[in-house]
Parts: sequence; C-alpha cells; structure tokens
Amino acid sequence: MNKINYIKIARYFSLYEFECSCCNRVMLSPDLLTRLKHLRNIINRPIYINSGYRCKEENQRVGGVPGSYHLLGMAVDIQVKDILLSDLLLYAQGIGFNGIGFYEKKNFLHLDIRLELKLFWEG
Repeated sequence: MNKINYIKIARYFSLYEFECSCCNRVMLSPDLLTRLKHLRNIINRPIYINSGYRCKEENQRVGGVPGSYHLLGMAVDIQVKDILLSDLLLYAQGIGFNGIGFYEKKNFLHLDIRLELKLFWEG
C-alpha cells in the first residue's frame, strides 16, 4: 500500500482502496464515489473493492477490455459479504449505476457510471 494514498475520502472509504494494484496511481470520479457511498448506506454493510482505477498495463494484465471505465476512474469491481449478489444488483440499479456486470461464479459486481445507455452483462 502506498502511504500517500492512505487518505480517508468518505466515512467508509479510503483512497488506497481505489488505487491501481501495479503502480498505486489513483483516478476516481466524484460521481462514482457518491454512488458507492449511497450504496453503502442502503445496504449497511462494508463494500470491498476488488478493483478500482487501472492503468493500461494493469488493465491488459487482468484481461480488461480496451476502453474499460476502470481506465478512467469511473468503475469498480465490488464484493459485499452476507448479501445475495442478485440483491446487490437490484440496489445498484436503483442507485443509477449505468454499467453493471454480474459475475456470479466469482461473486462480484462490476459497477460503472458510463454516460451512454444502461448496460448489463453476466460474466
């Protein structure tokens, strides 16, 4: 963990949670953080961020798509314990995440704030 990113940016989130795992750089949309805070308040459970910002090299390493919203700080992959993934999906839709990837086998959701039409997919 890069100590420079160990900054509390919201009641339940610190900046390091969103940093790229290979280079420790961070890019984070304020709108993404606002929606995550809202989701956290609704579900009343910790949100674990598996992946936030990714540099181009990290995105390629993990098999991310070119043009991924992770590259822009507009996406996260999250897990939440003790809640059904399908319920978490419904909460995320209600909050207004426009891109939602449902990865049931790996038990996580991809959430993004793309500007175009809403998109849902399963992985």
